[in-house]
Amino acid sequence: MSRPYGASREAILNAAEMLIRERGVGAMSVADIIAASGTSAGAIYHHFESKQDIVLAIAERTLARPIEAAIQETGPVSPAELFRLAAGRVAAEAESAPIILQIWAGAAADERLRDLLRGRAAGLPKGVAAHVEDWCDTHGYADDKVAVASLLVGLVMGMVIQSSLFDDFVVADYVALAVESLARLGQG
Repeated sequence: MSRPYGASREAILNAAEMLIRERGVGAMSVADIIAASGTSAGAIYHHFESKQDIVLAIAERTLARPIEAAIQETGPVSPAELFRLAAGRVAAEAESAPIILQIWAGAAADERLRDLLRGRAAGLPKGVAAHVEDWCDTHGYADDKVAVASLLVGLVMGMVIQSSLFDDFVVADYVALAVESLARLGQG
């Protein structure tokens, strides 16, 4: 019996995510994904062009989507509030942090994956900048919207890295200090 369209795609992504967590991006092959997902090469290539496209889809659902969801959740907000929302979304999926770290490591060794990630993530700071644009305009950062947005994205990425690497890293403390620091922007 064949799987419904969305079910096989989800099985492929779930299997690849498990393999990335266990082995890393570089040590995972399409054959491994087929075996772990119970799908076929035809199903893989029906949904994705390559292994890198599978990894990119996992990267999007583990990091980009939580940040985008936080953006869509509110109207224009301050950088501090947007960071708090985005960090909360990413932290709620704590098991995603090691996967994201493995994907970044894989991109360091795989030029095509790195180019795909860069291409897909290039619009993220601009999207975040549009969301804090009103705040930037009224607080003296009108010419620095993308820099403010890049800072927010970098703070989320730093949280992901540290929560993956350090057992004693306290996400709540990091978020509280980052929010407090971001709230001081534009105050003087």
